[in-house]
Amino acid sequence: MHGSSVRSLHTDNGAGIAPALDRTGVIASIGCAIHCMVAPVLLLVAPTLGGWWVHPATHLIIAALVVPVAALALWRGFGVHRRRWIITLGTFGILLVLIGVFLPWVAPSASGAHCCCPSMQRDAATGTMALSIPPASIVTILGGIALITAHVGNLRCACGQCRSKPPRR
Repeated sequence: MHGSSVRSLHTDNGAGIAPALDRTGVIASIGCAIHCMVAPVLLLVAPTLGGWWVHPATHLIIAALVVPVAALALWRGFGVHRRRWIITLGTFGILLVLIGVFLPWVAPSASGAHCCCPSMQRDAATGTMALSIPPASIVTILGGIALITAHVGNLRCACGQCRSKPPRR
């Protein structure tokens, strides 16, 4: 999709579907970070709700909604501004989110659980509680940061601020 059909998705006043997709992507990525931060509290306060909240299937559902929105927004923005760093960073973010979704199934935590969010774990030997941050959580948060940065870059460059300047590679 090139030319005027892509440009019509972005207008100088910020209206259009592509900026809305980018804003949705930023909100979804921030929501994901909040989701991970709230997980340990929910597991302590409401174990049943917390168990559902941190289950890898929940993350798969969220990724199934977030990834297509991110991909569409980034691709449409790229059609307007042609900034390779934005599409590259966004693609990297999407890949990290997908790796974070599947990592718990491939590499379960030390306790054998398929965890993807930080949680409180009881040490079997000492009985003390400690915060456990699984690799999937770290990978997913890094992917979210990359997506937020790419969406913000997309918003800034697709709204007309970058069109007057030659694209940087």
